[in-house]
Formats: sequence, C-alpha cells, structure tokens
Amino acid sequence: MADHGVMALLPRAGALGIAFSAGQVLVREADGGPPLLAELDYPADTEPIWLGELAGKECWGLSLSLPQVPSGLCALSLRELMAAATDQNLVAMVARGAQILEWWDAHAFCGRCGSPTEPHESERARVCPRCHTAHYPRITPAVITLVHRPGEILLARNHLNRSGLFALVAGFVEPGETLEQGVAREVREEVGLEVQEIRYAGSQPWPFPSQLMIGFHARYRSGEIVLQEAEIEEARWFNLGNLPENRPATYSIAGRLIEGWRRTVDEESQGSPSLSPI
Repeated sequence: MADHGVMALLPRAGALGIAFSAGQVLVREADGGPPLLAELDYPADTEPIWLGELAGKECWGLSLSLPQVPSGLCALSLRELMAAATDQNLVAMVARGAQILEWWDAHAFCGRCGSPTEPHESERARVCPRCHTAHYPRITPAVITLVHRPGEILLARNHLNRSGLFALVAGFVEPGETLEQGVAREVREEVGLEVQEIRYAGSQPWPFPSQLMIGFHARYRSGEIVLQEAEIEEARWFNLGNLPENRPATYSIAGRLIEGWRRTVDEESQGSPSLSPI
C-alpha cells in the first residue's frame, strides 16, 4: 500500500472511503467493497485521513456518527469483515484505517502538555504547536504462541472471553525484552510451563485497537500446568482427535497456527512432521 506521507493531501476523484460509524465499517452491499468517498454524505467539518492505495485507488479514512446506514451500504464489525472478506488487501486496508483513525482521535491533544495538536505537514504525525512534540501512530506488539509436544498442543480459556473460546497463550511484549523472551515469560506466567525451540511463524495486524500479533511455535520443555487464575480459567493439552470446536477461526493468526499444526499432524505419516510458518 502506497503512502504519500503527506497529511495535507486532498482526495482525488474516484477515491475510496474507509468509513466507520458506531465501531463498524461501511461496505457496499453489492460486492463488499468500500464505497467511493464522494458517495458518503459526511459533514463539512469531518476531515478524511489519507490511508494509502488499494488496487490503484486512493483510500481515505473517516470516523462518522450516522443515524442510519446509507442506502446501498451495510455495516460490519471488523471481525465480521475479516471472517467474510476474500480480498486480504481490503482487510489490511480496513485494519489500517481502524488503527490510524483511533490514533488520530486519541492524539487530538498533546500527551505531554495538553495542548491541541495539529497534523504534520509532511509526515503521518500530529504535532503540538506549544511544546513541538510529534505524536506518531503507536503499534503495540503482542506475542501469541502455539506450545506443542509430540501429538498435542496447549490451548487455554481466558476469563474475559465469555464465549468460552479455547485459544493460544498470548500477551503483550514488555519494555526491554525480546519477542522470544516475551514468549517464554507469557507461557510461564499464564500456565506455569517452560518452553524451548521458540521459532517465529508469522504476524498479523490486529486492530483492537492497535496490536501487531507476532506468532511463534514453542516446544514444551518442562513443568505441570499451573494457571494464572486471575486471567486463565482453564488450560489443557489437546490431540488431533479432541480439538475443541470452539477455537479461533482461521482469519486470525491463532486459527492459522492451530490449523497449520493440524495439517502437520495429518502429514506426519508422509514424512513431513516439522511445523512450518503459516
């Protein structure tokens, strides 16, 4: 996705609108794509934010407060779009829009001195005219790990997940640690296990609101499951035959890591037992 790096650009004819209202993104009912910016009847004081290009067309982000969804459009949550869309470039652009707009609104005032900020003339940043602090978009790295031992993987249920989803161990990277150290610490803290052979598997922007999920495989080394009870409700080992139905969908990196492991186990009899990146 191209980025002009200029916040003062003006939309051209044919530009697309990545528009959000009440936390949902607006897409065309006909094909699920974004509407033209010119088709969106937004207030004159609403400023579109440059996002990049999608299939050669400019994309501009908008935060709207609409009483109802315009005719010909439908409103989807980010998860609904991620699950339904087949165009991953569209999903990436919408995720980018959600993160950029959240940053734009959250930094309307300077976090250092409290003064109103202004768009930078040539960079994607908001600048304080009083103390001259530049505020750039923040990306929060989080590690998510498929812990495995021969024939089994570890899945856990979080107290906060009301659907009872069995998922992978995950958590935010702390200041001063490497991604691999973050993996080992999160597994140790949440389920009391030690891991080894930590290997990068892939990554995914996760706009809830601004995470970058970084996936790993890690081989079980030692220990018995001891839950961090304030956060984890249940954790146990699963084999191919008893994987829970209530597990992450494959539009998420968690789901793809689990599905990759499942395929690997299926292929072990064919001489291809090693886990591969997603």
